[in-house]
Amino acid sequence: CTARPTTGNADDPHPVCPVKAVITRGPYLHAPTDTSAIITWMTDLPAHSRVLYNAPGQPEKPAFSTTDGMKSVSTLHTIRLSGLRPGQRYQYRVAATPVFDLPAYWPKTGVEMQSETFSFTTFDARKATVKFASISDTHESIGRIDTLMQRIRYDSLDFLVQTGDAFNGVTSETQVWDRWLSPIINGALHQSIPLMLARGNHDTRGPFARELAKYVPIEENRFYFSRDIGPVHLLVVDTGEDKPDSTQVYASLNHFEAYRHTELAWFKHHTTTSARARSAPFRIVVLHQPTWGWGWISPASDSARTAWTNAANTAGVDLVIAGHNHRFSFSPAGTQGRNYPVLVVGQDQVAKVQATAKEIRVQLIGKDGNEVTTFVVPAKRK
Repeated sequence: CTARPTTGNADDPHPVCPVKAVITRGPYLHAPTDTSAIITWMTDLPAHSRVLYNAPGQPEKPAFSTTDGMKSVSTLHTIRLSGLRPGQRYQYRVAATPVFDLPAYWPKTGVEMQSETFSFTTFDARKATVKFASISDTHESIGRIDTLMQRIRYDSLDFLVQTGDAFNGVTSETQVWDRWLSPIINGALHQSIPLMLARGNHDTRGPFARELAKYVPIEENRFYFSRDIGPVHLLVVDTGEDKPDSTQVYASLNHFEAYRHTELAWFKHHTTTSARARSAPFRIVVLHQPTWGWGWISPASDSARTAWTNAANTAGVDLVIAGHNHRFSFSPAGTQGRNYPVLVVGQDQVAKVQATAKEIRVQLIGKDGNEVTTFVVPAKRK
């Protein structure tokens, strides 16, 4: 590095080392909205970073990650782009400058690196047709992920959903990337197609589970949320663990009953007060456990599963896509008090979903490329 200035002049240049950081993971997008997107990637060295982005023909803008007036310095970079236009294609590059030393004055930094140019398109409720794919229960199998990614056509995919259990238990940052994110990014997302995770019960277990949210950043800072894409109002539900909090194997470290109670209150409020939830041609729920997961028992002895089913019926849910069971099943509307069909995607299957204002068309494909089933959900409302 250049020598630290000795004059004490605050305008003197800080030391700069002739070293650049290297992107080791990503970048990729998780759960963008119609007006914002979050870009995540990693570098080999701690660095402060930025995203340079623009709509075609427009000037390039920078976006930074800051905390309390200070730019973030890390190997994990997460930067939110805001003020975007619905349905607009954006070009972006990620950039990072290594930070080697952080004394009170004249920190030592390196030289900024910039990636190649990538692109993405924001969600748009005005879009006539939406196409997405859904997989589940990959359980850290790179071979399984690679095979499933080969069954997806990337050129027309708006986003990819994983309905949980990406892991057996979340143990480390390396595992999150090597056994899940990197194979999916390289196989299907390619820095352009967004990913959405509906957290599974295995994704809540292990020493690194409490860090998982950093790698799937969500605008709402929680694992349940909604998005509008074309004719679909998508509701991502977090079904949490599959056993009561009192189960001994959890050593009293889980508190999912209260969490799911809060989530159900959100679901009821959102689906009754959101104009889009009421007016969208379709409401699709993606979640891990097809029976809504474990929950509390209310004083009125109404089970959580019944409460969720009633809330979904009231909300006019048109389709639920789930995993968890590791095998395909389909329950038509009218089964077990549900006014909506439930598709359970098997462990080695891909659900391809296409929705227009008139219908949802679903095709389930096995790992061998053969069709398992296909069905159509017609619009209920005009």
